[in-house]
Amino acid sequence: MEHDWLTHVPGHIDCDPERFGYRTDLGVTDALAVRSLRVDDLTQVQLRVSPGHHQFVLEHAGQQWVETVGIFDDAAELPVLRSVARPTPFASLVEVGCTVTEHSARGLRKELRRVRETLENAPLAVCVQDPEEPTAVTAAACHVDAESRALMWRTWRVLPESGAVLRTRAELQLSTAPLAA
Repeated sequence: MEHDWLTHVPGHIDCDPERFGYRTDLGVTDALAVRSLRVDDLTQVQLRVSPGHHQFVLEHAGQQWVETVGIFDDAAELPVLRSVARPTPFASLVEVGCTVTEHSARGLRKELRRVRETLENAPLAVCVQDPEEPTAVTAAACHVDAESRALMWRTWRVLPESGAVLRTRAELQLSTAPLAA
């Protein structure tokens, strides 16, 4: 069964997870798979995924904030856990954390099943998968938390050659909570 959030793209990037970094100082870059969700009249979220990077793009009242996880020439470490107050004029707080886990081939298949279940149940999801190496995926999912009204997103980069899974979890609280969609 084909999913609307899935895009097949050959040529995944095989590298160590330590080569990936986290940045919020870049603009929107080209992506092979893009999905958007209008959260309310002022707020739109976009997930952009390619084999070398993925982005979370938030546009609110004409302003933009971009989070990028990718391979950079200049080292930009992945945050284990970071909280930033007022990352933009329209957000009161962003919290982000990254983890890297190592898996056996069987464990990697289990992780991929969990990722697919999350993508299936998310209001906004996107995934790039290498058709020649189906366990090589880069995926992202986003939703608005029902209680806090914060924007929450998760990303996964599966590196099958090493069995590594790079995950990010983030939460951004808008200064004004988004309206129910």
